[in-house]
Amino acid sequence: MCNDPCAVNPADFLRREIELGTFPSASWAIGSRAGIESEGALGHSIAVPMRIPATTDTIYDCASLTKPLITTILVLQAIDEKQISLDDEYRGFTFRELLTHTSGLRAWLPLYAFDDPLYAIAIDGPEHPRRTAAVYSDLNFVLLWYALTEMLGGYISAARDRIFEPLGLFDAMFNPPPSLRPRIAATEWGQRWEQGMCAARGIRFDRFREGLIWGETHDGNSFHAGGTYGNAGLFATARDVFRIAQWFANSSFVSEATRNYTEGMADHRGLGWQLPTAGSLATSMLSRRAYGHTGFTGTSVWIDPDADRIMVLLTNRVHPIAAANSMQRVRGVFHQSGLRQR
Repeated sequence: MCNDPCAVNPADFLRREIELGTFPSASWAIGSRAGIESEGALGHSIAVPMRIPATTDTIYDCASLTKPLITTILVLQAIDEKQISLDDEYRGFTFRELLTHTSGLRAWLPLYAFDDPLYAIAIDGPEHPRRTAAVYSDLNFVLLWYALTEMLGGYISAARDRIFEPLGLFDAMFNPPPSLRPRIAATEWGQRWEQGMCAARGIRFDRFREGLIWGETHDGNSFHAGGTYGNAGLFATARDVFRIAQWFANSSFVSEATRNYTEGMADHRGLGWQLPTAGSLATSMLSRRAYGHTGFTGTSVWIDPDADRIMVLLTNRVHPIAAANSMQRVRGVFHQSGLRQR
């Protein structure tokens, strides 16, 4: 539990973190299943080479929030429509294994460095026997992207037709048009983080992006796949992330999707959703029935049904440099503040 006095007020706490340099900007929305009760924005959505203030209308690269908010919802809809079942297999893995990260696939591969991404996953992806460990892996959601593209005729169009438009979301999208760039929070200057990841694995690639990544997905696999690979690529305001989470929290999917499918494993997983883990700086203050997800760019959404709290925090902590920082601690204090607002 956090005893930080600034936890009472998320604005005071986040302002202090911006001043410390944890991230250049933050936008948040806190509320219940009935709707948003408080929201705000601080800092600068772009700090280099210009300065643009963040507002509640700032659109963030949500990174891995794409997994539960878009990919998981589309898969659950397909199951509900009986197009597939949870234990049907796709390219050697069940949908249950892919959604719960128990496929045995390794955490990451730079699929853009391979001529055939699916072959690379099949040959270089397996790291553990299936169903023996919960290992968070982008590759699971890349395979779900392929499955959804085949089933629904297009992942991005399905997200628009099945999620964005029915919910009346105008600031949630993939591949934002250039005209929206002044409203978009920038991320890394060049693809240095993934360059380092490739170098550490001895994988050669000569076409890394240079300059400011602004208005296009930070994730390399999603960028080279055309804007999303099912694991990342969603752009949205905190308000629209909240509205998707609110819809899900009130949906018929929530009970089945948020129970623990990985009992006895180190990482607790529902269907596409992360569950609280003992000792976590970010979630130890939440109830056992809470569920949520985080994103590499500095984003998170957590829902605690026992407290009737939905808490969205969007930052661009990778701007202008992606480096390790204390985002889990930040998320924990933010969640404390959200719980105290109840």
